[in-house]
Amino acid sequence: MRSIKASCRIRWAAHNSGPRSRSQLKWIVLHDTEGGSAASVANQFASPDATASTQLVVDQIECYRMVLDLTIPWGAPGGNTAGLHIEQVGWAHWTRGEWLAHDRTLRRSAYKAARWSKAYGIPLRWVGKWGLKLGRKGVTTHNELSRAFLPGGHTDPGPNFPKDVWMRYAKEYRAAL
Repeated sequence: MRSIKASCRIRWAAHNSGPRSRSQLKWIVLHDTEGGSAASVANQFASPDATASTQLVVDQIECYRMVLDLTIPWGAPGGNTAGLHIEQVGWAHWTRGEWLAHDRTLRRSAYKAARWSKAYGIPLRWVGKWGLKLGRKGVTTHNELSRAFLPGGHTDPGPNFPKDVWMRYAKEYRAAL
């Protein structure tokens, strides 16, 4: 448990869209990296050639802080200003079993989300396409943001992402905070 709660290493992303206020935060947005490691993705986001950024990148071993919470990342069109974004090392095509085999990644991501939930009053409930369009607060994915605001966009973290397990972890961590 200690390594899941541990602070993230700092590797600042090359790009963001400037500051935002706490009151603008509505969503915790889950992504997958489509490969690599937390370190390699952090290095990619730190490159001037990067076309994306998120608050955090997590894997089985570590976490990297890329953008401050009150800075707008380049995470997902339609959800950047209102979203706190977590890149999880994984693939959108993974089966449920493959995601579950990366339990430490899921737990690390859920723990960081639980901290945000407490800090910013974001409820730990799933918000889909229509909830996003209505501005409901909660947890969502890059896929749902794409469905709501940019049809034909990203599908991560994929249809087999174990939302139920991830949410159980997040709620357990939130209750313990």
